[in-house]
Amino acid sequence: MAKRKVRPHAKEWGTELKVLRAKANRTQKSVATAVRCSDTLICGFEQGTHWPGRDMAVKLAEALPEGKSLVTLWDRLNSKKSYPDWASDLVKAEGRTFLMREFETTVVPGLVQTEDYARTLIKANNSLGPVRDVEELVSGRMDRQEIWNREDPPRMILILNEAVLMCCTGGPHVMSAQLTHLMEMVERDLIRAHIIPMKTKRPPSTMSFTLLSFNGEADALYVEDGVTGRMVNEEPEVSRMDRIFSDLLGVALSPEESLKLLNLHRRKHEDESQD
Repeated sequence: MAKRKVRPHAKEWGTELKVLRAKANRTQKSVATAVRCSDTLICGFEQGTHWPGRDMAVKLAEALPEGKSLVTLWDRLNSKKSYPDWASDLVKAEGRTFLMREFETTVVPGLVQTEDYARTLIKANNSLGPVRDVEELVSGRMDRQEIWNREDPPRMILILNEAVLMCCTGGPHVMSAQLTHLMEMVERDLIRAHIIPMKTKRPPSTMSFTLLSFNGEADALYVEDGVTGRMVNEEPEVSRMDRIFSDLLGVALSPEESLKLLNLHRRKHEDESQD
């Protein structure tokens, strides 16, 4: 698994956490126990390789005698959005969902991308932007993936066209690492992957979309194009896409066969990277 990079905003926040923890004479393990997470995650926060959600920042603040500054600092560092404004509803919803059902036609979705794969796509969509902006967007996308480190992480049912696995996005080394990452997430039981074979003649949909399920409220639908994205709450539209997702599962391979196909394409990219 690729080593996480230290991110400046996360390092600044993590340093504050480390100082406050030391002042309180607390170990990483005791703080982790108080907020019900692993001491490895606390270490990641302090090193700046992991960025907490606001709920975690609040829990850590409450666990330390002088921890109030952690929330203030989190709000300040997070106020500089590292994702497009139109994606803010999706980012907020990701933090509350217990199940995501996603269909992607052309790329691996953001929540399960490796950093190098994400950087390739973000550069392609911001070819005229400064490098700093690209890196901020990459950092923001990686920060969103902290939801997988929650005590009760969501589950994802992911349907991909086989073409997504065949594309050489970022080069064979990047694609090999990306497919390895997907397989690892399947093995960790965070996602269930289904692949729609290339030979499928009549796919039920050619539009990517995400369905999000929450406790105590209705499901929501998220769709985007090359320019913007939007959250849809109208029941008829959500129900229609729910049925389409079921139809997509009907033409997709089983989880076992999908994992075999993921590994087949991973090996192909790996072989190409060694040529």
